[in-house]
Amino acid sequence: MIKGFRCCCGDSVPFSACLERSQSHPDDCPFVYPILQGMVNGIRGEVEGISVTSMLNCLRKVVLEQRHDVYIAPKQLFYAFRGQMFHAIAELAQPDGCIAEQRFARRIAGLTISGQPDLIWPKHRLLIDFKTTRRVPQKEVYPHHALQVNIYRWLVEPLYPVDSLEIVYMDMDGAKRMPVPLMDRRKVTATLVARARILKNALDGGPLPERAGPDGLWQCSWCSFPDTCWPKGIPKPAELRTRKETKLQFIKKAREAKEVA
Repeated sequence: MIKGFRCCCGDSVPFSACLERSQSHPDDCPFVYPILQGMVNGIRGEVEGISVTSMLNCLRKVVLEQRHDVYIAPKQLFYAFRGQMFHAIAELAQPDGCIAEQRFARRIAGLTISGQPDLIWPKHRLLIDFKTTRRVPQKEVYPHHALQVNIYRWLVEPLYPVDSLEIVYMDMDGAKRMPVPLMDRRKVTATLVARARILKNALDGGPLPERAGPDGLWQCSWCSFPDTCWPKGIPKPAELRTRKETKLQFIKKAREAKEVA
């Protein structure tokens, strides 16, 4: 659970202590009080179940954050804070009949999954999600974003059937609307079931989920527990792929040797 900031002064402090200190406007802090308060306000309190975002993140990180108090560097919250500013502006001007930022929940494999799609337009059976990003994709939406909005579709389906999905990517230069292909419902459900079972087992006291693979290593730089998973430092994706291939080759040779014997 996120409890406070890992301050630029080197201490881990509760949010209240950091905000109190920032009101004296210290020269050594790059963030002024209004921004720090905005970042704190943007942290979701207790919500029902596991969020869709968490289900798609590193599951090991999700479990560690449940088991331990977390103090996070302000810069780790700044990107979310910036995104929330874009979202807040978009929410102020929605067409009549639209559902904006409403939380939905469904159970699967013993876990409650919850999420807040940015915009549902029932009249058009359309679900839209806003994304702030450094690099707007040119041809297709990012795969993990496509999976996320398809899970949102699954999440709201009992109340609002959805036939079209869109992501609106925004950066400092503008916005770009992009359609999202509808995934087979069985594939979405199978993905959720597999991850929910791993997560539930760990949350119930079982072993930690596997560490992030090569494609998920980017999350480790934004995690509060990198030393738990990588005591010698976070490896490069190529290095991790090489390790995995070497391990598979070793297992293959061991099996072949056993068959010969």
